[in-house]
Amino acid sequence: MTARQIVLVIVAGGLAAACAGERPFLLQGDPYSAQVGFSRDLEGATRVARQHCAQYERVPRFLEAQENVAFYDCVLP
Repeated sequence: MTARQIVLVIVAGGLAAACAGERPFLLQGDPYSAQVGFSRDLEGATRVARQHCAQYERVPRFLEAQENVAFYDCVLP
């Protein structure tokens, strides 16, 4: 691999990581709760919580958002 190829791989990886920071993601969860990291998209955070809670045949109920974390309870529908 040439130096130029290595630099391109590093730049591409950095851009992918930066873009991934914009997407909501599950920080922590169990059958009864979900904590979702997000930047500006609370609707996207709710989608992530919905997917997580669905594993346990539950639905998310929004509790609160603090800084960049949204907190949900996973409750029976």
